[in-house]
Amino acid sequence: MHDHSHISDQSSQRIGWAFALNVGFTIIEFIGGLLTNSTAIMADAVHDLGDSLSIGSAWVLNRLARKGANPSFTYGYKRLSMLGALINGMVLILGSIWVLLQAIPRIFDPV
Repeated sequence: MHDHSHISDQSSQRIGWAFALNVGFTIIEFIGGLLTNSTAIMADAVHDLGDSLSIGSAWVLNRLARKGANPSFTYGYKRLSMLGALINGMVLILGSIWVLLQAIPRIFDPV
């Protein structure tokens, strides 16, 4: 039987690189948003943070999902992707609330 684990390892490595690059860009964007006092840049940084968390959780949970069944998890770990979706949804909701809390006061008192 032919082993395809090297393909999975390559895709995992690529997801890791995408995660690292996205986190780096997110940090740069947060710094730029703070330095320029720009709500738009900060909102985009929060969006990028959500993307980073999505990619990162997908990366980690994909690696964990490879584990087989055991007495505690009789069906294995394949359903961990649902946890990633929950994390992503919470980040998007919390990020949206934060952006609104920053933006609404500026409508009445522009900087």
